[in-house]
Parts: sequence; C-alpha cells; structure tokens
Amino acid sequence: MDDTLTALALRESEELHRITLMNMSDAVFITNDEGSFTFICPNVDVIFGFGPDEVRSMKRISHLLGRDLVDHAQLAVHGEIRNIEHEVATKRGTRRALLVHIKQVAIKGGTTLYVCRDVTERKESERALRRNEERLTLALEAASMGMWDLHVPSGEMSWSPETHRILGDPAGDKTPSFDSFLELVHAADRARVSQAMIDAMDQGGSYETEFRVVGYDDVERWVMGKGKAVRNGKPLRMLGVVVDFTDRHRLEDERRELSGRLIHAHEQERIRIARELHDDVAQRLSLLAVELSSLARHADKVPSDIHERIVQLSAHAATLGSDLHRMSHELHPATLEQLGLETAIRAFCRELSNAHGIAIDVNVRAVAHPLPQDVALCVYRVTQEALRNAVRHSGASTAIVTLAATADEIVLNVTDSGAGFDVRAPRDRASLGLRSMLERVWLVNGQLAIHSKKGEGTRIEARVPLQNAG
Repeated sequence: MDDTLTALALRESEELHRITLMNMSDAVFITNDEGSFTFICPNVDVIFGFGPDEVRSMKRISHLLGRDLVDHAQLAVHGEIRNIEHEVATKRGTRRALLVHIKQVAIKGGTTLYVCRDVTERKESERALRRNEERLTLALEAASMGMWDLHVPSGEMSWSPETHRILGDPAGDKTPSFDSFLELVHAADRARVSQAMIDAMDQGGSYETEFRVVGYDDVERWVMGKGKAVRNGKPLRMLGVVVDFTDRHRLEDERRELSGRLIHAHEQERIRIARELHDDVAQRLSLLAVELSSLARHADKVPSDIHERIVQLSAHAATLGSDLHRMSHELHPATLEQLGLETAIRAFCRELSNAHGIAIDVNVRAVAHPLPQDVALCVYRVTQEALRNAVRHSGASTAIVTLAATADEIVLNVTDSGAGFDVRAPRDRASLGLRSMLERVWLVNGQLAIHSKKGEGTRIEARVPLQNAG
C-alpha cells in the first residue's frame, strides 16, 4: 500500500514538473561534464525554433548556443554562474538575446543545469531607450537645456550633464542638491526663485521664471527655469529644466540699448521740430494772422468782396496757428514736464476729442507728480498711440483712459468702442504703432497686453514698474 502511494505521488510530481516545463517561457537543459545533453525541455522550440529531437541531434549544448559558456573554474568555486548575456541564432536565422544561468547539479547523470531566458524584447527596449536618451541628450545640448529631478523630502537632486555645464561644472564632479542649486542662484534672484519653487511644491503646480546663476566657474549666466511638482498629500518630487539663454539675453540687452538710443534720438528730433514750429513758424503765422486782422479792420474803402476775403484769410491763419500749436504739443508736450502726466494726458485727450469728435473719458487715480521722466514719457506716448489707432483704424466714437498707480507700478488702460481686430492674425502697417508701444514699454521693463476681438473694440493695458525702470 505504501509503495503504491509513493509511486502515485512520484507520478503526480513528475506530471507537475512536466506541466511546469511545458508552460515555462525559459528553456531548460541538463548536460554531463562534457556538455552532452542528458535532458532537453519539451518547449525548447519557443526560443530556438528547434524541436527537442533536433536539439538532441546536435549532441552538445555548445553547438546549440554557438560556443561553450561554462567557465569551469568559476563554476567549481561558486557552484553557479548567473546572468550570462549571450546571443544565439534560431532555426529561422533570426538573432535572439538570452540571459543564461548555469548551476552545478547531480540529476540522472547530469552535472550542469542551464536555464536560458529570452530577453530579446527587453534588450530591444533598452536599446530603443538608450537611443531616445541619446537623442534627447543631443537635443537638450543643442538647445542649451538641462534637466533636473528633485526628491522633495530629502532635498536631493539629480542633474543632467547639460545642467552640470550650465551650473559651471562641465566635468559633473559636484554633488547635486536643492541647497547647492539655490546657493548658485544669484543673490538678487534667490528669494524669488526659492519662493516660486516652494509655492509649486506646496500647491502641486508648476512654475516658470527667469533668473541668474553664478556657476562653480564664477561665470554669471541667465537661465529660464521651469518645474512641475508631484504630490501625494505632501510634496514628493519636482521635475524641471533650465535653459541657458545668456547669449540671447546679451543680444536682447544690446537690442534694448540700440532701441533706446533710437527712441531717444526720435524724441530729441521731436523736441527740435516742436521748438521750430512753436518758436518760429507758429510765431510768424501768428504775426501774419494779427496783420491780416488789422488789415481787415482798416480796409473800409476796399470792395466788400476783398474785405471778406481778408477776413477769411485772417481766420484761416488763426486756424493754422492753432493746428501748429497742437502739432507742436503732440510732438513734445511741455506740460508733461511742467505739470505732470495726468495734466498732459487730459490735455491731449481734450485736443484729440475736439479735433476728431471722439468722446474720451479720463479716469486717474493716485498718480503722483513728478514721476520718473522715462516712465511718464512712456505712458504718455502709449496713450497717444492707442488713441490715435482708435481714431485712424477702428472708427471708435468713444474711448476710456484709466490711469492708476501703486507703490510699485503704474497701470494704464486705453479702451475703445471701435471695430477691433484679431490679435493672432498677421499685422499690416497699422501694427507699427503697436510695435512702437511694445518697444517703449519694454525699454522701461514693463509689460504691454493687447485685448481685442473683431466687432468688440480694443483694450491696451500697459504696466510699468516705478522701481528699476529703464
């Protein structure tokens, strides 16, 4: 009875092993000391394409694998050799990547167990990943863009090679960390950058800001930093990039300087022309108007038609004088320097309204006098250009000018009821005025926003800082 139970248990165990071997994705072999097969798993064809009989006819496992993989000295010392990477040719001629595990055993005359696992797909995935990483690295280097990964709880970071370069460590010798990164941020920008990153971590959001870094090589660079936080109830991780745009920033500084010189030269020429109009042409025209008026008063004996013509010429000369005065004021508003921004804007709006019949409502709140000269002139010129565009191009009948100031900035809004336009569409020559406004606001470190839709009017918003302008 016991022998029957033992035989039954043995058969069940053998059946279990057979089923297990049949359903394994690995190929299992047992050989003797000479490498001749003593066992071949029945599903060998899954990896090699050869059936068990075809493999058996090869005699030795080295014929199936292409070479002998056993280091007998190492196997004798350790009893096994793990994770041998090897490539074989299948029956169909394709190449398969294997991970081979070899172990000393004593089974039915066999002394060596081979377990071959097909890792072709994994290897292809790894190669594809490496290729993508290489492409990404090349793209990041070409764009002067570095990547970083911050582990929030510990404050430790990993930096890509390009990030190391941007931070003045091209050899990659420095140990990345959140604290070491902040130490490299320019002292004037450090609090702002740190707060932006902390806010993103706390809120699980993202941040984007421009700042300076002083690298390990003591070179100052301008970078754009972007990052996004990952949270799970608390900050866990933040991923981001830094973009080195030092050269672009230098070119922008040079362009800003050149643009500033051109605008300054433009303003100086406006002043010269305005003075000539006011001091010379306008005075001569005024004198002509006075003489014509006097002539009209003493021309009693001339025919009535000639007298009437003299009166008309006198009125015409007076009108030209007023127009010249207005043009001189637009070219260089003396009231801006003498009486301040609010008075100058109100005077311009009144003159424009009288000349073109547009109703302009002016609202001014908390704007002090005097303002920095470059700020006041910028805001005045933007107001001028915005209202002129409304008159010339939008057909607006009404406009609203709102001017307000805080301790940090002055904010201008010019809204018209005109035709509006598509801000995303290509611009025609009328956009030169918009470009002029952008350049002026940019020169004083401000921001200009244009809000418009066809049929819904236009709103120009300029925000100019009162500190560090220009």
